[in-house]
Amino acid sequence: MKVENPFDRKLQASKTMPEHFRNASIELTDTLDVCWAAAQAVFESGANPEHAIALLPMFMARADEKEKELLAQFGRKKGDGA
Repeated sequence: MKVENPFDRKLQASKTMPEHFRNASIELTDTLDVCWAAAQAVFESGANPEHAIALLPMFMARADEKEKELLAQFGRKKGDGA
């Protein structure tokens, strides 16, 4: 993602956006950016945005599973909040 981009400009312009919405937007955009980099690493010049989009749900499922494993180490469940 370029340093100057529409997403960051939108975040700057949206001063009243709720913090949880802002954080979710940033996390999703960062995750999609990582998926795009992964697609480029694997498919090189043949990579296209659809590859990144296809990776996104797999990445999220894997991240959720890893989070559950970490929480289990501390005897918690997702959503416990403590």
